[in-house]
Amino acid sequence: MKNRKWMAALLFGLLLTVQLAGGQTLAGADTIPPAMPVVDAVSDTALFITGKAESKAKVYAFSGNKKLGEAEARNGRFSIDILKQKIGTSIKVYAVDAAKNKGKSKTVKVLATPSAVKFAATGNVNMRSGASVSTRILTVLPKGTIVSYINKTGTWYKVKAGKHTGFVSSAYLKKFSSGKPVSFPAPSKKTPGTYVNGVLLVNKDYGIPSSYNPGVSARAQKGADALVAAAKRQGISLTPFSAFRSYSRQAALYTNYASQYGEMEADKFSARPGHSEHQTGLAFDFGGSDQSHWLKESFGKTKEGKWLAANAHKYGFVLRYPKGKEGVTGYQYEPWHYRYLGSELAAKVKASGKTLEEFLRVKAK
Repeated sequence: MKNRKWMAALLFGLLLTVQLAGGQTLAGADTIPPAMPVVDAVSDTALFITGKAESKAKVYAFSGNKKLGEAEARNGRFSIDILKQKIGTSIKVYAVDAAKNKGKSKTVKVLATPSAVKFAATGNVNMRSGASVSTRILTVLPKGTIVSYINKTGTWYKVKAGKHTGFVSSAYLKKFSSGKPVSFPAPSKKTPGTYVNGVLLVNKDYGIPSSYNPGVSARAQKGADALVAAAKRQGISLTPFSAFRSYSRQAALYTNYASQYGEMEADKFSARPGHSEHQTGLAFDFGGSDQSHWLKESFGKTKEGKWLAANAHKYGFVLRYPKGKEGVTGYQYEPWHYRYLGSELAAKVKASGKTLEEFLRVKAK
């Protein structure tokens, strides 16, 4: 009888060690670590890092050995005050539950704020502290308010409006455009050579002095940089692998081609010295991620070649030697060769569907 009472007391004691009042299991009995947190993108203007983690778990954010902050996950979400971090900073985030089980860490890098992307509120809309209608309302944005996009969590956009930064449902935002596209100015008219209606023309008939050695045009370079950056934002990788060439460099190239293929054949794809657009510093040859298509007609069928053909004029460039226009330009189809004219003229040439010679009404001599 005494043994049965002793065993019952022991069993009762064991139960007390693994249960709380109300039937809840003590944290000490939990041996399963929390799942890896889901962390939202972080920009260099962000004051906090957010994401999803096991409810009631403590979530920590570290940059190297430096602790940036911690917070308890509530209703499956967390928000940690991290202050502003530099672009490229790696932030490691992990969760620790009530039983002190540590989960796997998630590392994210701080990205540059895409300040060029803006939205307008389509009505009076609440800006909240988190990506949920259950979070605190920070302010009410009146209809028409322009906000700067930072990142997104599901259908919620993290935005900045004046001194406020918070989350707004994307259902109440529309992309905003000032209606004033970025303009790329026409090149300088100081380059020696033949001008037709104010445009420098360099081809088989019209050349430039052998002494002219300007390097790449600063305006053309700016346009090329903007073009490459815009393509990258759309998942297109472009490389400007050839730009300025001196008279002597072009002479060496042409001589080499002529010795290999003969002058008649070389003239179809290589300019004679003094007649290359590359010597002006205004011509760029572009290639895509697959170098096997560089300097080949097949480049025109790649996604990079197609993107260039559709968008280069926005940054001041035109396709100089289109397909089927060999009799006009004097050169075979080169989907990689683009000439800088400035965005205003480039748009007009693009819309005309003509070569530069046809647009300027210049016939071969």
